[in-house]
Amino acid sequence: MIDFRKYSNLFGLWVLQGLAALVWLLLIPADAGRYSTSRILLIASLVMLLVFFIVLFLKMRKAKPDFLNRRAGLYNFLYLAGIISFIIPPVAIFTLLALGQSIGNIYTSYAERLAPLAFLISATGLEWCVWRIAARNADLSDFRRLLISAFKVLLWFAPVGLIIFFTRWGISPIRDGSFGHAPTPLLEWQIGLAVVVGVFALLTEANWKIKRLDIVLFILVYLLTCVIWLSDPLVPSYFATPPRAPNFEPYPFSDPLIYAQYSQSALAGEGFLWPDIPTRPFYVTLLTWMYALAGQNYYHVISLQTILLAFFPAVLYLLGRELGSRSLGLMLALFAIFRDLTANRAAPFALNYSYSKLFLSELPTALFLVIFTILVIRWIKSSKPLHFFILAGGVLGVASLIRLQSAVLLAPMALLTVIPLWKDRRSEWLKGVIVIILGFILVITPWFVRNYYAADGLVVDNPISQSMTFARRWSGDNGNTIFPQLPDETTAQYVSRMNSIAIDSFKHEPGRILSGAANHFVNSLISSLYTFPVRDRIESPSELLWPSHAFWLFDNIRSPILSMFYILLLALGLAVAWISYRWLGLLPFVFSLAYNAWTALFLSSGDRFLIPIDWTWQLYFALGLLALAKVALSGIRDFQWTLQNEEIQNHIAVKTFNWKKTAITAGLVLFVGMSLPLTELAFAEKYPPVTPEQLSVNSGMIPLYGEIIVYGRAVYPRYYKSGDGEPSTAKLGYGVDDEARLVFWLVGPDPGLVIFPLDTVPEFFPNASDVWVVGKVDGDALYARAVKVEADGQAVTYGE
Repeated sequence: MIDFRKYSNLFGLWVLQGLAALVWLLLIPADAGRYSTSRILLIASLVMLLVFFIVLFLKMRKAKPDFLNRRAGLYNFLYLAGIISFIIPPVAIFTLLALGQSIGNIYTSYAERLAPLAFLISATGLEWCVWRIAARNADLSDFRRLLISAFKVLLWFAPVGLIIFFTRWGISPIRDGSFGHAPTPLLEWQIGLAVVVGVFALLTEANWKIKRLDIVLFILVYLLTCVIWLSDPLVPSYFATPPRAPNFEPYPFSDPLIYAQYSQSALAGEGFLWPDIPTRPFYVTLLTWMYALAGQNYYHVISLQTILLAFFPAVLYLLGRELGSRSLGLMLALFAIFRDLTANRAAPFALNYSYSKLFLSELPTALFLVIFTILVIRWIKSSKPLHFFILAGGVLGVASLIRLQSAVLLAPMALLTVIPLWKDRRSEWLKGVIVIILGFILVITPWFVRNYYAADGLVVDNPISQSMTFARRWSGDNGNTIFPQLPDETTAQYVSRMNSIAIDSFKHEPGRILSGAANHFVNSLISSLYTFPVRDRIESPSELLWPSHAFWLFDNIRSPILSMFYILLLALGLAVAWISYRWLGLLPFVFSLAYNAWTALFLSSGDRFLIPIDWTWQLYFALGLLALAKVALSGIRDFQWTLQNEEIQNHIAVKTFNWKKTAITAGLVLFVGMSLPLTELAFAEKYPPVTPEQLSVNSGMIPLYGEIIVYGRAVYPRYYKSGDGEPSTAKLGYGVDDEARLVFWLVGPDPGLVIFPLDTVPEFFPNASDVWVVGKVDGDALYARAVKVEADGQAVTYGE
């Protein structure tokens, strides 16, 4: 029987390991037949460590078993040093080996020669910690309980693994739809720093004597996010193109350009391109008001958006606080902060990404989905008044007005709340679900009414981005084919026809469509797993800080060992959530499954489609990491952890119905919904329709036969030299072309794309300037012959 109170036994083991490490180092072949200076220094270091271990062994043979227990500070310092010693050396060796594979053998040689010393330091660190845990006789019964639960979770994962193995779903890219990759992941140092902060909170939280601590931490996280995100300069890329002539400003492109066009139209008093049905209407509304407040400068608008989206890490802190501890909340917040930084730096070589400095809807959706999750969790924990449910439904309604598939969370919300509430609070559950749905309806109804009048029928979302994509993908068309709206066909009729095409396709090929949806669903699950990094190579030491290539864009499963570790982390996190909160703890995970399933029905998966919901996976990864950290800290003096079991109130608290709060909440929710159509009416019409003759008089330009003359606001002008264009796009006017041209979007009574053939860069063409355009319409663009530009009291005419 090992006596863990006798340190001499441990130090004797270290002496033996030191001798083995020294022999190992001496046996490594020397360069040019003799030891180098660095090898001699390594040998000297090992000899000094060996001598130190021998002295410890001899000195401690007669030491009292409790000599360290009387020095609590030294005891804990040495224990934490042991943990660090165990972790850092192998990480350093693996990093050197990875650099050696990409850069050169010099790093491999470093790893080979440092391996004996790294082995010794890591082994002694691990043994010191294990020895202290055993000597302290730490209670690990909860950890054993956790491992059993995690094993049961892994058993649930096993059928999924077998399905993937036999069907190749999720790991074999298919042509149907948009089969994506993992989103921009967190980096290793970011995860490590988040864990360090989480561990620090675990060890010191008991000493945080601050009133309203969670409010203080919420504010601090928000302010920290603002400082970090605002100080991080935009890296121009595909969705925010690099500055070009004539103004050398970044402008939105692709999907962000579409949202911005709707906003610019509203600012000019033309509504959201009425009678168009804009996609992501609530985000378009937010963007409109951000432009109204910040002006036309992209940097100013994006700074205002950053200030709003900085609440995302802060509400993630609150979610972690609801489902675990402040440590969990701080880790989740840091994950969100750090990934945004990584996405910004990786933008030039990433694909289909999203973060706070772009006009994209994923992060705003994630913000509202986290808030909705927090509200549902708080309801399950204790009874809530009526206005609370209206607020929860309104929040989900707002998320759905940003990305429609958010509405699918109503189903898992109803399912997972009925399980803990049915026995003792079933009437409250029924009331809560009904009122949440009513709050949801309340916020979306104004938009539905607006769309009814605009489309001559009930239309939920933009028919091009939703119904047409649905029909195209289900019919097997995987290109960019446009199903045009027929002459005299209303938007509602067009949507109905697109839905009929999709349904008919399903009737003829249900197997292909269901198999494709399953493939996309599993792909989203696998891609969510890789929000933690799996590298193919390390091209330089600096890439450990920021990526220099998109190592996360890979097909199939990479690094089985690391992938299994991530699966284990997920299983541990789910086990902790289940033991602590039962069904409530699984709520975020089920939300992610439902959200990804809806996305898969549109034959889409991976990439930025995951951003609104993959924080749920990070939550369980963080829970798993904290569980491992708590076990590692079991040797710390006065540190004791247990798996918490939060009690759900199974009685209905007596609450007086408050008409005033209910009416105010309902009024606020309705106002938020009304803000969308009201935004279309909030700005005066800047460019009222006038006759061509008046436009000719005002501009001094006369259209030729077959030409038209229009006027309005020119936004986002870009000049492309011959042979130039935006990379990786075939968009009309913006792709690489032999013709030199100026391209801009015209806002006004005749909105649309303007392509102006021009041999030289216009010296004066400010963004959002007033323009008069003469040219011919060809397809989806107006090809200009002459353009008059007017801004700040200056007017210039080109092409006349």
